Amino acid sequence: MEAAKQTGRTVLCAAGGVAANSVIREDLRRACEAADIRLYLPPLKLCGDNGAMIGAQGYYEYLAGHTAGMELNAYATRDIAD
Repeated sequence: MEAAKQTGRTVLCAAGGVAANSVIREDLRRACEAADIRLYLPPLKLCGDNGAMIGAQGYYEYLAGHTAGMELNAYATRDIAD
């Protein structure tokens, strides 16, 4: 919400598992209405937990034989093409 205000944005979209939280959805509705910001919320059936989706994809990658050694590390700033 603050980022939208600071950048002059008039549209806000919430997604992922956090967008399934009914309290957060209602708070966002109220705050956006008060700030004259248009809010987009996906249907609850599309607000899945991203961790669960990543885990499911990892399962299928493993079944396909796509594995990595223990030297592989997670980098928050790693280029997606790597």
